[in-house]
Amino acid sequence: MSLPSPPPAPSINPKIQLTLKQRIGLPILLAVPILALFGIFGETQAHAHAASGSIDLEVSYPARFRYRQVQSLRVSVRNLSSGVADTIRVSFDTAYVSRFSSVRFEPATKSAYTVDLTDVKPSESRLVSVELWGQDYGYHRGTVVARHGSDSAKVHLRTLVFP
Repeated sequence: MSLPSPPPAPSINPKIQLTLKQRIGLPILLAVPILALFGIFGETQAHAHAASGSIDLEVSYPARFRYRQVQSLRVSVRNLSSGVADTIRVSFDTAYVSRFSSVRFEPATKSAYTVDLTDVKPSESRLVSVELWGQDYGYHRGTVVARHGSDSAKVHLRTLVFP
């Protein structure tokens, strides 16, 4: 005694049905790895420059980096005058620096976020290095100002710390 063969499967056209939330979410999920491949979520450095009569100020700072990562901010100050600059004071905006934790200055600060560079010879450059640890999410804006007597040079900074 043999069993009868099953009936043939019905012909069904394949159709994908997505809810409204799925139609919105699926492209977003697909976009994230593609954007990551193009470096949208990576760390980047920015550069700013300002000059005055006796001071040339160049700053390299993190434009974008991740939460709890360490990045460096470097400030190069050059004496453009014909004489020795007894003190060039480099000041960092408190509103900017306070948004980071474990901030380290080299050379060390004498007062709140201020570094004094002494006996800077004509055309000599000095470097101030700051190590920043991303503590607060969001955009952080501030300035770096180098002063020698009544002359000053100022640059604006903007850093994004993201998760």
